[in-house]
Amino acid sequence: MKKIIWGAMLFFLLAGAGIASAEEKKGEAEYIIKFATVVPEMGAMAEMMQAFKKEILEKTNDKVKVIIYFGAVMGDEMDIVRKMRLGQLQGGGMTLLGLGQLCPAAKVLELPFLFNNYEEIDYVVMNKLRPGFIKLFEEKGVYMLGWYDMGFGYFFFKDPIRNFEDISKVKMVTFTGDPLFFEGEKAAGFENLIPLHISETITGLQTGLLTGTFSPFFALVGLQWNTHVKYVLNVPFSYSVAAMVIDKNFVDKMPPPYQKVLFEAMNKYESSVNQELRRMEKETHDSLLKRGLVEIPKDTAQEIVAEMKKRTRPLYEKLVDVYYPRWILSGILDALAQYRQGKEMK
Repeated sequence: MKKIIWGAMLFFLLAGAGIASAEEKKGEAEYIIKFATVVPEMGAMAEMMQAFKKEILEKTNDKVKVIIYFGAVMGDEMDIVRKMRLGQLQGGGMTLLGLGQLCPAAKVLELPFLFNNYEEIDYVVMNKLRPGFIKLFEEKGVYMLGWYDMGFGYFFFKDPIRNFEDISKVKMVTFTGDPLFFEGEKAAGFENLIPLHISETITGLQTGLLTGTFSPFFALVGLQWNTHVKYVLNVPFSYSVAAMVIDKNFVDKMPPPYQKVLFEAMNKYESSVNQELRRMEKETHDSLLKRGLVEIPKDTAQEIVAEMKKRTRPLYEKLVDVYYPRWILSGILDALAQYRQGKEMK
């Protein structure tokens, strides 16, 4: 199961190349929905998508057929978004990298130090603000079919970090195509940012081009970056989510009963998949620390994080109307304050 989850989340991050499946040539249907994802045709996410595909076919009496292009056959997430806009694909499974291209407001979720844990995610995003995010995506012409945790990202280092000043000396990766993340890293104090694709990062670590990287714990292992870092700032910097999305215009042309089947089939798997992904993230976190990954000492980490928070907090306002509207940021901050106040009173 560990390999299954790691593989699924790893390939949500990586992209490759290939040719289209011959499956689209088989059979007849009133509606054919072509999905693409960088997930390989194996693992928990792929199993969920295959179950979704089968259920749609059965419950519409073969009238709606879903074709899924796994393993980045249709390119990386930028390619998938482009092909959706051209009508070559009707939907895709992607991280905030692709989601941010479809609906920039979604990038608000990866603001530095916005969320502390999954309890806050569940209360704020899944409970309070989810209808707002659904509306934002619909305004951009896509329906959301399910949200999945990519996890919390941490900073990892080759060398010891003794104080905040050491942060500026780190040759830290910044991921190509993610300008908000770059803004966050820069504001946090990283002065030597090296832009690379995720697939290039391991070479950067091996050659010394990089002396630091950023990742959730499970992805660190799946990408094999864990063998090139020794230290971790064990405080989450930002959160990321993945989602299945589908072209709104295409769905709106389908009969209402088919639409109902489509939404119900995808939503039913969200909770169980997220529970397993969260369990695996915690298990990997604990395992790496037991196997020798060194935490930056608590007092030092607290000083570094306090300085990073002070420097990155102005980004929240700076990026209003650049990526996200004020109402979504205010809604998140108000809901977080409400949740945290409630926790303190217990």
